[in-house]
Amino acid sequence: MNLHRVLSGPWLFLFFALVYSVQVLPRLGTDALTNDEPVEITNGYYYWSQGDILTPHLHPPLASALSALPLQLFHLKTSNLGGDSVDRGEAFLFQWNRDQLLSITIACRSVSWFFGLLIGALLFWITRKEPLWCAATLFFWALDPTFLALAGLAKIELIPDFFLLLAVSFFVQNSQKPGKGLAWAAGLATGLAVAAKFDGLILLPIFVLLELFTRPWMGKRILERWSLGILGACAGFVLAYLPFFVLSPQRASFFPILREKFSENMVFARHPFPVYFLGQASLGSHWYYFPVAFFLKEPIGFLFFLSLAVIGIASKKLQMPLWQWLPVPVLGLALLPVTNLGVRYLLPLYPFLFLVAARGLEWLAQEAKGRLFLKVVLGVALLWQAGSVILNFPHEISYFNELVLPQRKIHYLADSNLDWGQDARRLAQVAKQRHWGKVKLAYWGGIDPAVYGLDWEPFQKRDLEKPQPGWVYVINAGFYQLAPVAYPATKPIAESWIENALPSGKVGDGWYFYEIPGVRKEEKGPWLPSAPFQQYRGYAYTLTRSS
Repeated sequence: MNLHRVLSGPWLFLFFALVYSVQVLPRLGTDALTNDEPVEITNGYYYWSQGDILTPHLHPPLASALSALPLQLFHLKTSNLGGDSVDRGEAFLFQWNRDQLLSITIACRSVSWFFGLLIGALLFWITRKEPLWCAATLFFWALDPTFLALAGLAKIELIPDFFLLLAVSFFVQNSQKPGKGLAWAAGLATGLAVAAKFDGLILLPIFVLLELFTRPWMGKRILERWSLGILGACAGFVLAYLPFFVLSPQRASFFPILREKFSENMVFARHPFPVYFLGQASLGSHWYYFPVAFFLKEPIGFLFFLSLAVIGIASKKLQMPLWQWLPVPVLGLALLPVTNLGVRYLLPLYPFLFLVAARGLEWLAQEAKGRLFLKVVLGVALLWQAGSVILNFPHEISYFNELVLPQRKIHYLADSNLDWGQDARRLAQVAKQRHWGKVKLAYWGGIDPAVYGLDWEPFQKRDLEKPQPGWVYVINAGFYQLAPVAYPATKPIAESWIENALPSGKVGDGWYFYEIPGVRKEEKGPWLPSAPFQQYRGYAYTLTRSS
């Protein structure tokens, strides 16, 4: 088997698919559920069982429904429950079906892994005729920490991104080889992208711009093509909502509900939300948040090759078809005003960024022929990227590149960029290994660590004065960063001795613990809101005990 055949055949994809999978599959059951997963898993399950699109907040149903599709093989308990989707998710996973929690987690997360694999397969299909470009694209796909992080979670990001890339691919194929089938397929993929996440509507201006700049006006033919595309989009959208029309008693209210969810999405995008950025917590967003977050969260090798490609395109030394790079500025500009909750919001750009950065790598490889220095630069950049990402396993969620010292991560970004609750299972294991018993918890997050076996109670007033002998205090990064802004009642705790104390150790990048020597004394007293989300929602089991 010669090298050219390996680089241009399915073996290349299978190799990088293995690299991708060994970094995702082990985390499906070892990472704790992150803050949003219980809600989205439960929304998807209730969509299949009841056609419910009213309870879920913000998003259309397709992505969460596909995530929960494996659960149709499970025998799960459900019940009617007052409250919102957060309450329902907590009850569904942690009360009614807690005995199957690990199986549910792995099954639903495997869907994201699968769609991430489909994105890789589609990138391979797009680039397969140019071996070096293909290999470089798959290299970035299989070794991007943000992409790998989301591929291991039951989140809705990767599913709409697959349909978005598929829609653009069909649209471009139809440009090169006009046909009714391709026009309809592009529309169908667009409808599915929108039914997975309203962000899919960004495809409309992308298609309009591609029409204007790549194809001459063809009168009747363009009208026919767009008519077929619109019909396909409607078909895909309606298909995604089929369980609602079959199962829900509210089917007559489809359009009012749809309008309400779209309005919720628009309001949320502009609504003040606790944000931590460059050492400051506030309720405001920053227009430069996403460029800075991307610069800090992406591997230096990837940033280097991406910069080369941009320079090459700008100087016209590097030629790329418009469709390969146009979605990046269009999507990027559309996402700039979005609430600053994590670099994950940029994920729709990533498949196109992989294509662009791969062109930069290909350009450097061509320029390096006969130039030892450039060959060294190319090799170092590739090894740096691979080593940086692989050595960070299994902490893809909290990955920062080498421009950020490990101990300084907490000073730059928060939430899904650093501490999304993914290390709660590891924390419970450390507590067991170190024989902590019950701990004092200061925690900003949505999943009760008791689910994974951590025995905890909130802070009491005496804990503000000084750390009490014999106790272990456990505090997560989110509490340091966001709790005082999100829950002002936690400010006295954040400004107490924990503000300047040196921790005894860390678990992952999200948890700090303080082991205080001495003899522990059990004292009763009023609880402080040191785990406010759990306490205000009534989830914290400690609150059922008398004070």
